[in-house]
Amino acid sequence: RHISLIRPELLVLLGATAVKALIGGREGISRLRGKWQNIDIPGIEAPIRGIPSYHPAYLLRQPAGKRLAWMDMLVLREAMEQARLPMR
Repeated sequence: RHISLIRPELLVLLGATAVKALIGGREGISRLRGKWQNIDIPGIEAPIRGIPSYHPAYLLRQPAGKRLAWMDMLVLREAMEQARLPMR
């Protein structure tokens, strides 16, 4: 409900729990991360683009994943620049 109230243009899904809640399916976060997904949100007519990435707690336990998470953030930044969204 909160997402439909805010109506964001992009979503960042941090961790497997967020991915399963919004995308569903059986694929793990490692296979989905870094790939844009179209997410259907009740109350919003068009799907929202979302990019899954690793949860910060996972990155504390597995520092090698930081490189992949950084690449995800660069992909997000590029999408925000193309959409001319403010970076806050």
